[in-house]
Amino acid sequence: MKVICSGFLLLMLSGSASASVVMNNTRVIYPSDKKSVNVQLVNKSAESHLVQSWIDKGNPDEKPENLRLPLAVVPAVVKIAAGDGQLLTVVKNDLTSHLPADRESLFWLNFIDVPPTPQNKSGNYIQFAIRNRVKVFYRPVGLKVELNKVQNYLKLAPQGEGACIKNSSPYYVTAAGLSAVKNGSKKDNLLNDPLLIPPFSCQPLPQSVRSVAPGPAWLTYIDDFGTLRTVNIAVK
Repeated sequence: MKVICSGFLLLMLSGSASASVVMNNTRVIYPSDKKSVNVQLVNKSAESHLVQSWIDKGNPDEKPENLRLPLAVVPAVVKIAAGDGQLLTVVKNDLTSHLPADRESLFWLNFIDVPPTPQNKSGNYIQFAIRNRVKVFYRPVGLKVELNKVQNYLKLAPQGEGACIKNSSPYYVTAAGLSAVKNGSKKDNLLNDPLLIPPFSCQPLPQSVRSVAPGPAWLTYIDDFGTLRTVNIAVK
């Protein structure tokens, strides 16, 4: 999940940038045989919050009104009472017929948490709208690779003067760590940031990883439930 403080500065000084409205999921999985899938928002604050939601294809700067995509989210705008929850429903349309049937497609679910105007406006304040972006994986049914065997389709491979993680599976893989040491410490992690590896691709590693060393390679990836899983992958 990505969190962005979309600063709309509404006057000068006070207020926090922590999100009050949160989603129970860290990602959304949309099986292609489903008419819709639900995600749960929860307002943890003591005040009502307005939430705007939409889906994009990877460009966070695209205006929602300009988008025409295979997936959409309803309701687009909703007010969530203090301590209450709200179901968002991701629905599909006929454009899904143009999506690849042999691999996942990636979209992003955005929701902006707009806090209420402070009741006491006598002082100066800053008000932030907190924008969250969550990955949505549209997953065709009948993919040839079982999800629980995805590690068998991952390899550490040379690429030019550096290296890449080769993903021969039909799934997107979010790598959170790569190490020559199983259950190593933070200093053993060769990835500075999480690495999203598309299906049937070889995603370049940071320039600090100049070559593929012989020996074991341990990849830590994020599964459908947001859990970190560490697996041994082949070194090509």
